[in-house]
Amino acid sequence: MSSSKRHCQIRFFYDWGCDSPFWCGNDAARDRFGVGPIEPEELGLSAEISEQLRSLGAWHDTALDWSDPLGPSPWPLEECERFNTAVSQLLALIRTELGDEYEIISDRDL
Repeated sequence: MSSSKRHCQIRFFYDWGCDSPFWCGNDAARDRFGVGPIEPEELGLSAEISEQLRSLGAWHDTALDWSDPLGPSPWPLEECERFNTAVSQLLALIRTELGDEYEIISDRDL
């Protein structure tokens, strides 16, 4: 494995309207991937995990009332908890699949 991959920090968080939760976390990652979201396939993730990531991105976007973005979320607390559990489970799979190839930093870990 090249040292450039080993030192790539990838941030993990969903942003509104974006189905990939991967973003560059350091200069090594920006040198490799540029700016903007990183597609799961660019990291070498399986098609199954890539599809799960996109599904979670679509689900995430339902937490925003797009007609009143500054208003309250339409999600009840239970929906938020289900989403957070699904994200945590998928993040664990991602870290297992990628191994030590990239350092995945979730805002949930901070």
